[in-house]
Amino acid sequence: MLNILLDTDALVALTKKGDSNRRKAISIHQKLKENDVQFFLSPFTTAETVTVLSYKLSHEEAKKFLIEARKTDLPILSLEDNSPNIADQWFFKQNKKGTSYFDCYNMALLERYKKQLNAIFSFDSVYKRNGFKTAEEII
Repeated sequence: MLNILLDTDALVALTKKGDSNRRKAISIHQKLKENDVQFFLSPFTTAETVTVLSYKLSHEEAKKFLIEARKTDLPILSLEDNSPNIADQWFFKQNKKGTSYFDCYNMALLERYKKQLNAIFSFDSVYKRNGFKTAEEII
């Protein structure tokens, strides 16, 4: 079984018909499902995705996504109370303008749960640049 952390950009690509990564996202998602995958979320992924969809599509589409997301009841991984600064440390390591703190939180999760998580389903280059595997690389 593959354990994959979901990132907002992959969820947006799977939801938004005009997204530049949509075809690739659907293909990767299908291959992951064929390989018996367990998806995980950070505590922020659903909220971030709903916000992005509200901006990029419509508030109605964002509400539909939220309803469906809540039905899936995917497991949520979070940093322990005594280690939230791990995400801060990942943020401080980055040098690019526009770095997402949520991506840094995901990298902290990937680091913290490295024995459990195989990869992240994302198209953001920040993960590869920091030595993490993406779902596309392992299928």
